[in-house]
Formats: sequence, structure tokens, C-alpha cells
Amino acid sequence: MGDGARAGGIAWLWPPSSSAFRAIVTVEVGTAALLIALGSMALRYGPFISGWGRADDLVSALFLTAAFAKAAQLPFTDWLMTAMSAPTPVSALLHSSTMVKAGPILLLKLGHLLAGWAAEVAFLVGAATAFAAGLMALGQREPKLVLAASTASYLGMITAIALENPHEAALLIYAHGFAKAALFMAVGHAIHVTHSRFPEAYPLAAKIAIALGMLMLVGILPTGALAKAEAPLWTVAVSALTVGYLGRMLRAPTVGDWEPMWVPYLALLVVPNFLLYAAPPPVLFLALAGGVLAFLGDVEVLKRRFYLPVLFDRVAPAAFNALWRLAAVVDKAVDRVLQASALLWRLAADAVTLADWLVDVALHDGLVALVRRVSVGVSGLRLDYYLYVAGLAAAIIIAVAIVFGVWR
Repeated sequence: MGDGARAGGIAWLWPPSSSAFRAIVTVEVGTAALLIALGSMALRYGPFISGWGRADDLVSALFLTAAFAKAAQLPFTDWLMTAMSAPTPVSALLHSSTMVKAGPILLLKLGHLLAGWAAEVAFLVGAATAFAAGLMALGQREPKLVLAASTASYLGMITAIALENPHEAALLIYAHGFAKAALFMAVGHAIHVTHSRFPEAYPLAAKIAIALGMLMLVGILPTGALAKAEAPLWTVAVSALTVGYLGRMLRAPTVGDWEPMWVPYLALLVVPNFLLYAAPPPVLFLALAGGVLAFLGDVEVLKRRFYLPVLFDRVAPAAFNALWRLAAVVDKAVDRVLQASALLWRLAADAVTLADWLVDVALHDGLVALVRRVSVGVSGLRLDYYLYVAGLAAAIIIAVAIVFGVWR
């Protein structure tokens, strides 16, 4: 992925192996945060979520970190862009129903357990990502990168309202899944037809899917209108960005190619709108004004995604190397201390050896010999004779007691 240019001190081209490693490392930050948070809650309240109480500030922060990393929210956004090195069907599945949806779903599932300030943080991070990723999408020329930035932007909207309006967030997840799956398949169709990651023309069926997907994301098609029914007013501005970057694709020339591939991804956009119906609020039509952004020229800072990849390619490796060197320094210091105290360790080992020998002698010699002497002494007492005499004496005493009792 990337155009191969060099800017910000890094080469803007990532092979699939590098993209996969970046995605794994970034997402596993969220996994680690989630596991620690779940473990803390389980230790405090028990293993079942139904019995959990309010999370403290640290655990709430860990849950938010997990949600932001999984959903590619700032500052974790860029891993989703480079993950576009995967085949298009994989990208469609990744963006429509799996992986990135885990972040908002985590907030929907556990939002009632988080600290009170979590909703404000989720709103700030989600809204910032919605606008930043939407602007990034405007600057991309590779269609899969456009859709990746679009996903981060849309998930930003969902993240921003997930803790305040879970019902609205769930509907947005539903609409986005249908639209984004079809959009990725439409883009993949164009890449397949033109044999280029930068298609200069789009098949007519792909353009129809892009237009319908755009209308669903904006909230004008029935399913999108239902999803946007309770959305706050500021989301209209994010929708205007959506019209802008998808409008760029619609402006491209058309290729009259009607292969069977158009059937499933158009069905993804047509069928849901017959299942659910809602009339779009008039304010949503303001988003169509974002079409003017489709004529925006190249803006380097948007094309370079606000230079966020520099964090991954320069800052993160530098921090890792610094921690590695620090660990090496500490390890060498520990080695020197251990080497300097070798005599003490030998003395301690000798003391432990002596103590072990004394215990062995006491248990194997002293204790065994004592048990043997006691056994010999007991066997020489002829206990059977004494027991017989004691039994006879007891019988005589009992008999005398019975006779004495009858006589009285």
C-alpha cells in the first residue's frame, strides 16, 4: 500500500508483511488492555459479568484503550490503513462485520460499568477520529485507503455516541456493515477490471453500488435514515465529508462492464432497504453539499494522513529501542551485582547443603533408630499377658459390682 513517495523521513510504501505486523502489534495493545481489565474485574467481582459493579478509573481507561485500538480510533488509526494490503474480500469482511466493530460493541456491552468520565472521553476521541479520518479519506487516491479512512471516520461517530445513546450506535453499526461490505466489493471490482490499485475508471455497477452506499451512510436511503434518526446534528458534517470522498470515485469515467459480480454487492444495498423503512430527516440532505469536496485538489497533509504513520515508523521504533537499551543496561548491572556477590552465594549454598545434611541425618538415622528401639522395647513387654490380667481384673470388678447391687 502507499504511493512509494518519501515524505516525513519515511517511505510511504508498506509491503503486506510490514502491514500485517503493524496491524497485529497495534491491535494486540488493545487485546492486552482488555485482558488486564477483564482480569481485574473478575478478581474484584467474580467471573460473571452479570455480577460486576462499577469499574474504577484505571480499569475504565483500559477498557477504553481496548475499544479505541480495535476500532482504529486516534491515535491507533493508521494500522487500519496499512491493513488494506489484504485481498479485497478480506477487507470487506474486516470492515463490515468483524474486528473493527469489536471496539464499539465492547462499549455497548460494558458501557454501564465504566466510570462517569468515560462517555466524555469516548465522545472526544470518537468525534476527533470522525473528522480527522474523513479528511484523510479526502486526500487518498487509492480507493481501498479511502474506504479504510471512511471506516475509521464512521466508527468515530459510533464511538462518540455509544455510551450516550447505545440504541443509535447499534443501528449505525447495522447500516455501516451493509454499506461498507458493498463498497469494498465495488472497489475490488474496479481494481479487478482495470488491473490497477489506482483505477482511473469504474464499472457502471460499481458506481451504482458506490452511490447507494454513500446514500445509506449519509442517511438518505431508508436503512441509513433509520440509523441516523437520533444522530446528533454534528454528524451531518461527517456525512458531508463522506459525500466528498465517495464523490471523487463517482466523478471517474465509467466502464460498461456488467459481470455477475455486481449482483451480490448491489443486493447488500438494496435488500436491507426493503426490510426496514424510515424517511430521512430533511437536515440530512445538507450532507449532499459535501459534493463540492469531490473537486478538491491534492492536499499533501491529507494525502499523508496528517503524518500519523511517522508515529509507527519513527517514534514507536525509537521508543522500543530506548526501552531495549534500558533493559540491557539494567541486565548488565544485575549481572555485575551477582558476580560481585559470588562468595556470598557460595556461602549460602554451603549453608543450605549443611542444613539438608543435618535434616537427612535426623530423619534417616536418628528418627529411624528411635522408632526401632521403641518397637523392640514394646515387643519385650509381653503386652498380651498384661492385657489378659487387666481383662480378668476388670471382669472380677464388674461381677462384684453386679452382686453387690443385687444384694442391696
